[in-house]
Amino acid sequence: MMTNEIRAELAVRVDPADMLQYVYELMVGAEGEGADTSARIAARQWGADTPVAHAAELRWGALNRAFGDARVRIWTGRPQADQIHVPAALIAAAGVAPLAMADHDVVFDIPTLLDVTLQMSEPAGHG
Repeated sequence: MMTNEIRAELAVRVDPADMLQYVYELMVGAEGEGADTSARIAARQWGADTPVAHAAELRWGALNRAFGDARVRIWTGRPQADQIHVPAALIAAAGVAPLAMADHDVVFDIPTLLDVTLQMSEPAGHG
């Protein structure tokens, strides 16, 4: 059963620009920080034990689970060694796309996440 606290955290959105900054800090700042890096970076960005910090961590975990889905993998490009290319729009969308519970994991509905990603993407070409 989902607690009221988790239910409330699922509803908290993270500003897309702030989500981009958070993930950037995770990627460049994670070197040598060890365990609980996401919690420490969230605490630095939004303050310790704040709703937005908790939401960013939940959204980061859900995004990592989403990377395993074939529908998202086509957006991330071919992995090279231990790296993948992730469009900024996908990370920004992870800040605001609705979250849900599946079993005991916080997840994104992948079609909805991709719809939000498309809304955040820069138009291509000259229509």
